[in-house]
Amino acid sequence: MYTHNGRTIQANKAWTSDDGYQHPSNWTKCWGEADLERWSVTFSADAEVVNFDNRFYWSADVPKSLTDVLHVDEAGEAIIDARTGEQGVTIGLKNQYIAQKKAEANDLLSKTDWYVTRKQEKDTAIPSAITTERDAIRTACAGIETKITNASDLDAFMSLFQPKDNGDPSDMDCYR
Repeated sequence: MYTHNGRTIQANKAWTSDDGYQHPSNWTKCWGEADLERWSVTFSADAEVVNFDNRFYWSADVPKSLTDVLHVDEAGEAIIDARTGEQGVTIGLKNQYIAQKKAEANDLLSKTDWYVTRKQEKDTAIPSAITTERDAIRTACAGIETKITNASDLDAFMSLFQPKDNGDPSDMDCYR
């Protein structure tokens, strides 16, 4: 269990420190001991709390599916969503994270989209540094998508989210 000045904070969840600073949800993956100390965050193992990573598990012993799961009743018949008229589905981890990574890449690309618009409207050249940066974002996203797609089981999938040996965040958490 993590605490900040006596207040419980959850791993893999965004939180706000007492001084009003908002920390992103990947703080547990990107921080080292110095960061924990700087932000007055302590960790203590609490025997009564069953820890599990809710990114990958519904509960301590129920893993989430890597693939989409269609909703069916006890007889194996499709459960139809009354709102949509289609069979319900729980999106699997692979599709969830691919969509998330594409959204992150699109957010990064959106910051330089005006160069593309200007090129189309005024035929003003896009600086090569911007083109290089945009290509790097697309390449990184495609690489991450390939890693997600190729994960053969939950352990392989979860390993994508582990920090590198040098303590840097994994490729899954940061584009740069």
